[in-house]
Amino acid sequence: MLTYLIIGLVIGFIVGFIFISVISPNARKYAKVKQELAQTKDELITQKQIIAKHFSHSAEILDNMAKEFRRLYQHMAENSSQFIDGDKVASLDFDSDSVPDETKKNTLDNQPRDYSDNSSGLFKSDENKS
Repeated sequence: MLTYLIIGLVIGFIVGFIFISVISPNARKYAKVKQELAQTKDELITQKQIIAKHFSHSAEILDNMAKEFRRLYQHMAENSSQFIDGDKVASLDFDSDSVPDETKKNTLDNQPRDYSDNSSGLFKSDENKS
């Protein structure tokens, strides 16, 4: 009789556990959250792969740009002697601060004014306006 009681309790615990895990609302929520977590992990892995691919492609493009820039610079350096003599290249000054004093003086003398010589009439009273 005691053995039947122990077997019944074990079977009852097993059936109760299955019943609670399958039918219980908390178990459903747990299963749903677990499924969402797995889906989110998959999306995260996919996103990481996309980002890694994007940055590797960007790095490749930047590397190509650097190579092309070096090629352009070498081309300009090699062919600059054809257009300008070596002596004249050293004498050219591309500094924007090297504007002659006469030009600076003319620029300061001819500055536009932010006012008019004539009055606008804005502050005249109605009697004085005509």
